[in-house]
Amino acid sequence: MWRKLRRELLNATQYFVLPALGALLPWPLAFRLLRRCARWRWLYREEWQAALGAARAFLPVEDGEDWAWRYRLTRLVDHADYWLTRTRSDRWIARHFRRRDAFPDRPAAVGLFFHWCAGMWGVRALKASGHRSAVLAGRFSPASMGAWVAYFYGHVRLRELARSSGLPLLYAPGTVARSVATLQRGDWIIGTPDVPPTETPLGRPVTLFGRPALFADGLMEIARRAGVPVVIFTCALDLADGRRDLRVSPPLDAYDPALRQHVASYWEALIREQPWAFTLWQAMPAFFQPASDPAAP
Repeated sequence: MWRKLRRELLNATQYFVLPALGALLPWPLAFRLLRRCARWRWLYREEWQAALGAARAFLPVEDGEDWAWRYRLTRLVDHADYWLTRTRSDRWIARHFRRRDAFPDRPAAVGLFFHWCAGMWGVRALKASGHRSAVLAGRFSPASMGAWVAYFYGHVRLRELARSSGLPLLYAPGTVARSVATLQRGDWIIGTPDVPPTETPLGRPVTLFGRPALFADGLMEIARRAGVPVVIFTCALDLADGRRDLRVSPPLDAYDPALRQHVASYWEALIREQPWAFTLWQAMPAFFQPASDPAAP
């Protein structure tokens, strides 16, 4: 019983209490405090230890302590963004974005972002540019989240994601048909294609880190069916001052046979650029297992 209570209190601290500094204080001051908090090795301990171990299987990590600090800080900022997007207007973007690429001035597209850095403000920036979007999301349960506080946080975060994007989230089943209908109305569909291919039947062959792998093709298939382009957008974080860089690709042809590899290579380049900003390191082997072992479930 005590162990469960301790875990819930830890999650409350990690997901709510410390990140709430982002809403209570001016961002430059809050970010400086979060930088200090990120030195605490107990923050996200199981998560960063597993991520660091997985990352070392793919990339060289010279200073594990520094890598872990950067990982913890990125996670703190990502959770702080939940509070920031709830409590700040679009003027926050102008004040705290160093680079802000323009989204294409077109009525509909499929936007791709990744489990890399803190992405909530990228979604908010898309809406601020005049484009509402519906986010493809997956369901989860208290059992899958491991604790009730984590489950509650995931629930309220998804609600904030829907508010920041401007349209209700889209869940399976029937995702493709409803996504195409949304695009035909002139709104965007956005989602993260870097889900482990073991979680989707739409994994298709690519090359990642010099190895045969699979990469989810579902969002690109939606773009093809709707006859709209694909746009990649990311929101990088400067760990020196907490400012963001919004990067937006030009519209990409959904029918281009090289598109899937282009997206996968773009994603790999992001991970190589800031490997501590990738939040699905524990799932990385799943991108290669189905490609190398056809008998794998």
